Amino acid sequence: MAQSSKQEPFEPFEFYVTPEFNEQYLYAAEDYHPRYLGETDSGPPLVHPGLLLNQSNVTRSPSFSLRGWMAGIHAAEEVEFINPARVGKRFRVTWKVLEEYEKRGRHYTVIEALVAEEDGLEILRRRTHGLLVKREEG
Repeated sequence: MAQSSKQEPFEPFEFYVTPEFNEQYLYAAEDYHPRYLGETDSGPPLVHPGLLLNQSNVTRSPSFSLRGWMAGIHAAEEVEFINPARVGKRFRVTWKVLEEYEKRGRHYTVIEALVAEEDGLEILRRRTHGLLVKREEG
């Protein structure tokens, strides 16, 4: 089972978005919109939302682990973009387990991730519903 806030919280993860990091993601996603590549009227280029989602997966936490016989399956996602993220900033992701429940005999967890800029400005909040299952021996 994934670590729970009832035991020990997930360790935060920090990442810095350079223009090159953002551009690598843009090229991989084939999304070349100018708002991600250059200055806009409101400031530096925007960080691609997909990059923020990838960097805020709970698997990025240095303390994330599943028991060897467990596998996690993504079941549902709720995402709220609060403020635009700008290239050239450092971001910190924190996680907490909001809920653990059984449904149709299966164990689910709901984990909330919060992405904030180095100055504390909230950028993104997401709730990930995951299903924990026993791995089949292969």
